[in-house]
Amino acid sequence: GACFASPRMFSSSHLHVPGGVEVEVHPVVLFSVVDHYSRREEGQGRVIGTLLGTVTGNKVEIFSCFPVPHTESEEQVAVNTDFHATMLSLYQRVQPSHQVVGWYSTGDGVSDSSLLFHDFYGQDVERPVHLLVDLGLGTRRMSCKAYVSKQLSLGGATLGTSFEEVRAGVVMAEADRVGMEMLFKSATASGFSGAASLSDADSMEVTIKKMLKTLQGVGEYVDEVASGAKPRDAELIGLLQTAMAAAPALPPNAFGKVFSSQVQDMLVAVYLANLTRAQLALAEKLQAVAI
Repeated sequence: GACFASPRMFSSSHLHVPGGVEVEVHPVVLFSVVDHYSRREEGQGRVIGTLLGTVTGNKVEIFSCFPVPHTESEEQVAVNTDFHATMLSLYQRVQPSHQVVGWYSTGDGVSDSSLLFHDFYGQDVERPVHLLVDLGLGTRRMSCKAYVSKQLSLGGATLGTSFEEVRAGVVMAEADRVGMEMLFKSATASGFSGAASLSDADSMEVTIKKMLKTLQGVGEYVDEVASGAKPRDAELIGLLQTAMAAAPALPPNAFGKVFSSQVQDMLVAVYLANLTRAQLALAEKLQAVAI
């Protein structure tokens, strides 16, 4: 791992710079940070990790992240660079288009040691983003802020580094939205106690019921148009025809076999994902012990 001496000169600013960096965070990133914090070592004040995503102009979109073991004290901080490099190599085999865009940490504000972590990620990233996730810990609402660094200089002398807050927001794709709905329904069903969660079969049942409800609404609309109760919408009818044409014309028995095969594949993928998650958690524990 890499060790750094503790800095003493930094400042932070909470002003948004017009035309500056804009950060978009996908929900899975926040869930991963919360999960990382819940599995931290006893006595560890905060956790850090690497952010992965894409950069398009001034827009930074964060799709995923992974934890990075570290130690932190008043005198120095240390980052497990070998673990970081290994995890990055494995991740980019799956998502080669995603690159390191910065790092995350938990807490309610930037600290002296934050500058050292930022400098570490700045070795390979031109303009790293620091995502600060305030978990609230039961006393306030959870929030996240994004920062970029800027050198403070007077004449030719560098005085220090300023952390400037940039615009940050959570964006959801269709898959993210469906997942969030399932989580909310699960939390509601368990009284927000977290004691129960929907199984894979229950999740599929909810999805199928939602699809059937949508199809029922479409059928009612078609019947009303056919009977003259509603006017025809050429654009909507064209979309329905496109959707119907995309559906495979299979006999019920063949469709049942294909559906069952897809379900089995999904369950295998879920099992492998859980197994990988367990192995990564074990590797993180072993790395922490080695440090």
